[in-house]
Amino acid sequence: MLESNGELTAKQIREIDKLVDGEQLKMLAETNNGIKMMMDLLEGADSDELAEGILDIFKMSDNIRTIEDFNAFMRSKVRGGDFTGEVKPGMLLSEGRGVMINSVLSGPKTPLRALLGTTTNSFLNAINEAAGATLRSPFTGDIASRTASIAKLKGMFELVPESFTFFRKTFKSKWNADIADIRTRFSEGPTRGDESWNAVAKWTERHGTVGDKAAFYAANVARTLNNNKLLTWSPRVMSSIDETFKHLMVRARAKEIGFREALEAAGGNFDKLTPDILKEAENNYLKTILDADGNVDFKKDSFLKKQFQEITLTSPLKGIAGELDTVFKKAPLIQPFYLFARTGINGLNFTYKNTPLLGALHKESIDILSHRGDDFTKLKAKYGIENANDLANARNLFAGRQAVGAATVMTFAGMYQAGQLTGNGPADKGLKQNWINAGWKPNHFYVGDVGFDYSSLEPYNTIFSAIADVGDNIELMGSEWAEKRLQAIAFVIGRGLQGKTYLSGLDQMMQMAQFKPGAWEKGAGNIMNNSIPLAGMRNEFGKWINPHMKELNSDMWDSIRNRNQFLEPFAGDKLPEKSDILNGKPIKNWNIIGRSFNAISPIQMDVRSSSPGRKLLLDSNYDLKSTTYAYGGYSFTKNAKVRAHFQNAIGTVPITVGYKKFKNVEEALNYLATRQDVKNSMAQMKANVNNPASYDINPNTYPHNTLIDNVMNQARSKAWAKLRQPDHP
Repeated sequence: MLESNGELTAKQIREIDKLVDGEQLKMLAETNNGIKMMMDLLEGADSDELAEGILDIFKMSDNIRTIEDFNAFMRSKVRGGDFTGEVKPGMLLSEGRGVMINSVLSGPKTPLRALLGTTTNSFLNAINEAAGATLRSPFTGDIASRTASIAKLKGMFELVPESFTFFRKTFKSKWNADIADIRTRFSEGPTRGDESWNAVAKWTERHGTVGDKAAFYAANVARTLNNNKLLTWSPRVMSSIDETFKHLMVRARAKEIGFREALEAAGGNFDKLTPDILKEAENNYLKTILDADGNVDFKKDSFLKKQFQEITLTSPLKGIAGELDTVFKKAPLIQPFYLFARTGINGLNFTYKNTPLLGALHKESIDILSHRGDDFTKLKAKYGIENANDLANARNLFAGRQAVGAATVMTFAGMYQAGQLTGNGPADKGLKQNWINAGWKPNHFYVGDVGFDYSSLEPYNTIFSAIADVGDNIELMGSEWAEKRLQAIAFVIGRGLQGKTYLSGLDQMMQMAQFKPGAWEKGAGNIMNNSIPLAGMRNEFGKWINPHMKELNSDMWDSIRNRNQFLEPFAGDKLPEKSDILNGKPIKNWNIIGRSFNAISPIQMDVRSSSPGRKLLLDSNYDLKSTTYAYGGYSFTKNAKVRAHFQNAIGTVPITVGYKKFKNVEEALNYLATRQDVKNSMAQMKANVNNPASYDINPNTYPHNTLIDNVMNQARSKAWAKLRQPDHP
């Protein structure tokens, strides 16, 4: 109890001293025990490397005081698990995750897709900033920002030849680097040292259990794979690409900053600016941001750092996304379903900013437009904006994104109206698959009959697919869609965002949790395939030598075989091929030139068949859902071979319309497309699409769909009869 003056009594002070002395003695004893144990281990070390490793391990944790603590720490390091309240993934899972990431990224398209995306993002930002500054200058009178942004854009184009030279130099360095030093937008290199690894190896051999040894041996194999240059070629290339664009952006930023500083020194007089003065100002900036070895110090320019993270999709995840990422890191067994979260979510965020109207609702846009005054503390912390010039650049970028985005949306909306743009397709999965079987390609834009897959065209790919998805699903008719029209649109747009943000793995995990048919088999097949090196390379090589789309069952073995089609020539019972139900030809029937281009190009190309009959079928609202999945009371959903033969037979049997005979379904539909009654029926249906009172009309009641139904039923009947012949394979 305290004395009346509020101070401790002499007795209380003596008691506290005893307690402190006791704790100090206890801590001293623990420290002495820890030091003694460390010295014993060091004395037993048979090499300098092992001794260094033991010292490194003691640096990692201050909770190692006894040999039991040391063993527990080493076991958690090898196997993973809890050590003094801290959960560690362990060497086995960490190295295994590295093998999986390198395997998935090994395809030839991956670095080219990264190059295309970064190039598009960086130059688009520069174009948008210049466009925004030009549009705003009549209202703001900020001629300096307009000229500086144009100088920056001009500089980026001028620096392209130099960038190739810089890339070759950087790639040579990255190729010879330890994989632990390689950082990409998709992965962070593992933090490790040979000394620590050797120390763990020695401990495992001397003190580890059978389980410890098995885990370490497996981790050591994975580590060897992760150190192999061939198996990690893609991350090395992508790291070189990011370094090259960092160099390009620094040089372009130097032109902008140099121009502003030179203009300020000239008192705002443009006539006093000379090439020598501008060059000197650029060099002054470069001396500030580059160290003695030529490395970029982003601490000297936070706005540049923010811009670089934005174009490379490497901004740190915050909010719900950051929390979700943390959860998955703490549960390493489910990480295979969430490998590239940061890249995907940042890509979605970048698309959001570039979407007209919606981009104005982005929190960053609101903060930038609403800022007043000279205090940039909050803007610097969030967006790297340090001064009024950076704020002007950010506002110009916003204005340019709105203007360029609006022009892009209007252009591609017109392309959709002209039948030159496709999206994710209808909300119904079965209907979408039969569209594909009828020759339709998702996520393509067309120049004539030559189509290009725009999935890799950041940041507008989601915008393009949303335009087409709204159009495709707003025209669905019948009682099934009358009340679900908006839900269908929201669903397909959400499905597009899911693929965009690499969250398809989460969807797969949820399907597995719900025990949906085939979900566990597909999930296990994906994980097994990706756990073996060069999964991406094997997949692309298989498509190159065996390009036709395959008809698959929902099982693990078909999933694995489909990703390793280069082995199909050696298989006894080959995977069945999908056929176009209109003419029986294989889907994705590319020649050697087309398949070679598509094997390495991030933008896939194909030539579509644009016959009048095919267009009639896809525009007709005819229900194709059950065309190839069942007939005569039999279901083919679990038999890929029967489905494949049925598709082929539908496309190859002769068709009769009235007294006219046709070679196949496509020729019969071509004839129907020329008939005036069919044209009138199509026109009436399209007019009713915009009439809410007609939404629930069954589309099969229109005359054109009655005629199409007669053709398709005739084809299915003859195809089934063909399959039931004794001599059919």
